[in-house]
Amino acid sequence: MILEQKYDVIVVGGGHAGCEAAAASARMGVNTVSKAFVNLNEKPLIDYVIQSIEPQVDRVLLSGSRTSLLGLSYPIIEDLGSRYSGPLAGLYSALESSLFDSTEYIVIVPCDGPFIPNNLVCKLHDAIKENDSDVCFIQYDGILQTTFSIWNTRVKESVKKAFLVNKDGGFKRLAAGLNSTFLPWPVTSVNPFFNINSKKDLNLAEAILCL
Repeated sequence: MILEQKYDVIVVGGGHAGCEAAAASARMGVNTVSKAFVNLNEKPLIDYVIQSIEPQVDRVLLSGSRTSLLGLSYPIIEDLGSRYSGPLAGLYSALESSLFDSTEYIVIVPCDGPFIPNNLVCKLHDAIKENDSDVCFIQYDGILQTTFSIWNTRVKESVKKAFLVNKDGGFKRLAAGLNSTFLPWPVTSVNPFFNINSKKDLNLAEAILCL
């Protein structure tokens, strides 16, 4: 379902280049140019993410290197930093582009989360609107899932300072200085915010898909 409110989603974490790509691939025992293309049951991780999130939003954009994400038919936002330096680089680069000048909210999801709920955007929207927050993060089983989040684009200057001045790569310190909301998500038998970061994680995800 696409909400009446216009939303864009940025898929982050798939744009590693060079040694970053090699390190991410090595952890999973595969050889790919980007973590986004690591296969899970013969389908790239990013395909699972896009299949889940695209029906919930108006536009899907990818954060990272055009070289690393070659072959994907979605707009790519190149990181403005010298190399991939965490999800904050993706958000900063997006807000500095002209692509979001008329956008009020940006949804962030990672490229390695194959079990994204089909009502994620709707729930995040309700939480950030209800509290008039700058950002809303998912909280699952007591753990903050910062790469599953929705951001009001009014945070542009705060994001710029966090990335350029504080040299942050993640969201936690930035969020501490913003009006942040945490959305507790019901615990289920399968963690819908499960990230694949190792060969063990990949094997577990394959087992879950076979259930």
